[in-house]
Amino acid sequence: AEYMGECMPCLRGCGQGTEGVLPLSQDDNDMCMVCWTDPLAQAPAVRLLCGHVFHEECIARLLGAKWSGARILFGFLACPCCKAEIAHPGLDEILNPIRAIRDKVREKALTRASYMGLGSAEEVTSPDGEYYGNLEGYALHRLCYYMCFKCGDPYFGGEYRCEAAGEGGGDFNPEELVCGGCSAVGGASSCPKHSTQFLEYKCRYCCSVAVWFCFGTTHFCEPCHNNISHIQTVAASDEAPHCPVGPKCVQLPDGPCPLGVKDHPPPGQEYALGCGVCRNTQTF
Repeated sequence: AEYMGECMPCLRGCGQGTEGVLPLSQDDNDMCMVCWTDPLAQAPAVRLLCGHVFHEECIARLLGAKWSGARILFGFLACPCCKAEIAHPGLDEILNPIRAIRDKVREKALTRASYMGLGSAEEVTSPDGEYYGNLEGYALHRLCYYMCFKCGDPYFGGEYRCEAAGEGGGDFNPEELVCGGCSAVGGASSCPKHSTQFLEYKCRYCCSVAVWFCFGTTHFCEPCHNNISHIQTVAASDEAPHCPVGPKCVQLPDGPCPLGVKDHPPPGQEYALGCGVCRNTQTF
């Protein structure tokens, strides 16, 4: 492609063995491992810094699609062949905005991880832990972030175990993903220290941090959002649960609120939690 800069070696092997010409691990007959439709020679191709070659249009489309679900994940940045991070000077126009989002998520996740004390978690401190010595990796795995439709900034929406309980991952409406600072209901106020950066709401139907803001009135966590009809019926019944309430409006054994809130409205009412970092919450 024209904007890809210096030409890569010929896919047909021309010049192979010449001094200064790096060998290719693919040739013109190999299929593009993004589209799996046409051989590499069929369309303009680009060689990534890791050495693997793909159709320029295919790799640009892969990056442009970003993450596939509601939660912000960066697995799409991995080379389909070797899993090294996709990089090429000619792709910087597409990659730089994605890198900026990743930097914001990293900063917010590490800030929250510090307040939550995740650095002392066994997964990080034990030599047998999956994230031994890698607090950033553990924070990005455990803490879920979503893109606010209104302000375009990533925001915290609970922990991975809460998202997993939602049995979601299918189609979603991005307009319903709204951060606490942009969903001004429930009497939330700006934090004097962190402004609206970490402003959060309780799920309307359980004791979890909200991810979704729907109908212009209602905050949901992931599991409750995926079971709206059921949880609304439960909350309106004579057997409506009381705090502590788990995802999907399930009554939990008596004990403290998982959000660390001593007194909040029963399921079915909105409640602003305020600044999540200052509260140092522990969630599902």
